Amino acid sequence: MRITLRVTPNAKAFRIEQKQGEFKIYVREKAEDNKANMALCKELKRLLKKEVVLVSGAKNRNKVLEIEGTEEEVLNALRIASTEKGA
Repeated sequence: MRITLRVTPNAKAFRIEQKQGEFKIYVREKAEDNKANMALCKELKRLLKKEVVLVSGAKNRNKVLEIEGTEEEVLNALRIASTEKGA
């Protein structure tokens, strides 16, 4: 499934927030040399245990990702992660 989300680099810790049905993800890495994008995909893959690929938005805070699985599986996993501490 494809999902659009907003990414904030250079955060204190990796975390996911959901507000008004949209996901915002914070990554620790800076937005240079593709580090934040790689960290985003790596952390989501670890968290969701699904394949994650950046489709568009490599140089933008708004990203489109292709995540393996159904829409229901992916959205439920992101919702659960957004309510957990340290996720």
